Amino acid sequence: MYIVIINSYSGRRRYNLVLKLLNENLSSSYKAFLSHKFQGKDMYEEIRNAITPYESELKGIIVVGGDGTLHQAVNELYSLRLPFGLIPSGSGNDFARALKIPGTVRKAIGRINNDHAQQYDILEVNNRKVLSIIGVGVDAETAINCQTSIIKKLLNRAFLGRLTYLAVFLKTVTRYKPLDVNVISEDGNTHSFTNVWLLAAGNTSYYGGGIPMCPEADPRDGEIDLVVVHSLGFFRLLAAIPSVYLKRHLSLPYITSLKGRKFTIQSKGRQAVQGDGEEIGVTPAYIKVHRNAVKFF
Repeated sequence: MYIVIINSYSGRRRYNLVLKLLNENLSSSYKAFLSHKFQGKDMYEEIRNAITPYESELKGIIVVGGDGTLHQAVNELYSLRLPFGLIPSGSGNDFARALKIPGTVRKAIGRINNDHAQQYDILEVNNRKVLSIIGVGVDAETAINCQTSIIKKLLNRAFLGRLTYLAVFLKTVTRYKPLDVNVISEDGNTHSFTNVWLLAAGNTSYYGGGIPMCPEADPRDGEIDLVVVHSLGFFRLLAAIPSVYLKRHLSLPYITSLKGRKFTIQSKGRQAVQGDGEEIGVTPAYIKVHRNAVKFF
């Protein structure tokens, strides 16, 4: 038996089609929880109460949604130590992209039916679990702005949701002021950066709907890939954007990459921190990796 969590508002609200395909293709029984039925209630409290009688029968947790839905589900239900399955239906689907999870519902269900769960690393920052990338700087401001931006709604209607991040970034960066950042590694060394536009700590390569900001990140190597964009002006920053999509930006002189198991990020003033596209606090940020800490089909 599976627990299925469905974000009713993602994937252009096609949850009835998803339920139909689950009924036709999933190899085991399931109990579904649809987000629109829990307005004003704690869905995850309801889930925890509902699954108690079935704990010995549970095979895993299936999430139907995007990176934000998956982020919430993992943080709420991580302690159950059950494998997760993902049917991607968000606008970005960056974690699905990293794990090469099929974008079609039938194929994603087929991957779950194979019942072959593998272990992956997970990041933790300020007591929140993060699957993909943690960001500080203009990327964090962009991710936060995406949540309420009319641009996201318009692009989703035009089936161009993956362009939301870039569109909102171009709007956000015009009024963003770079900052000074100290990065303290596990060995106690301090790396100081000035005029920092963004800092990305990656467990996987992608964020923002397929932007490979941390192209060398591997969610099975037990390390964090830290990428810092610093010491450059506004126009050079814009000129560097194509190199990011081509995965050639790590060789640029104003981009520094570090690897390690733990980092502390300090900044002047409290700066927003995002993880998996969700706002998850402010600096200082204490980031660490947990190796082989979560299973996915």
